[in-house]
Amino acid sequence: MKNAADFIVFALSHAKAESIPKGAKLPIDIEECGKEPWEYLYGTTGTVVTKGLLEERYEHFYKHRGWTREAFAAATENWAALKRKATDCQGLLDSFLDTDVTANYCYSAWCTERGRVDEVERPYEIGEAVFYRNGDGRMSHVGFVCGFLNGEPLCVEARGIRFGVCVTRFSERPWTHRGLVTGKLSYDSEYRDEPVVLSVKSPMIHGECIMHLQKALNALGYYCGAPDGRCGRITMSGVREFVSRHRAS
Repeated sequence: MKNAADFIVFALSHAKAESIPKGAKLPIDIEECGKEPWEYLYGTTGTVVTKGLLEERYEHFYKHRGWTREAFAAATENWAALKRKATDCQGLLDSFLDTDVTANYCYSAWCTERGRVDEVERPYEIGEAVFYRNGDGRMSHVGFVCGFLNGEPLCVEARGIRFGVCVTRFSERPWTHRGLVTGKLSYDSEYRDEPVVLSVKSPMIHGECIMHLQKALNALGYYCGAPDGRCGRITMSGVREFVSRHRAS
């Protein structure tokens, strides 16, 4: 089973860097995000865009959703020429898992500890799925918790044709439900947004212990850079910030 945190690293590599809020606390360096930004196109899963694909998607989907051919062409201009890749919301996870399902299936078949966002009381976790339920009672859109900003969850999502894959604040989007995708992903407790007890049992300069420390502090909002197991300047900055915040008065 694949790890939820690895999926988020994958998803963030396709998020448009300009969408990431300033001060975001993510499990990887912000510089590592957006290396291969993807567009949004309904019915795709990390697919290379071609003129033929755009024509097929317009005729079979977007034309019936009120898009004029001119507006659709303007929104997707140069995608084919630049060989951009595109995905829809569930396609972001499907491309990582090599599956092909809907957001509604993801919620009903793969998610546990699920429910309405105002009813589930546990802390949010990196890689947790958040959903929008439409008027027909089906989950029609999905995003994934990818970090935090001042305690508020941030979500990476394939948002729409005008946005592509991007990072959004939880409060800015109409999420109605949430759940852990335990049917397909494993969740590392070090990435949970909850108290983590850290202890140093021996001098650490590099190695697995440093990597665990970096993961835990990143998840808590004390940025240590990419978890690489090396105790450098950025890692020490995060450690000092944590110690300063929690030093006994």
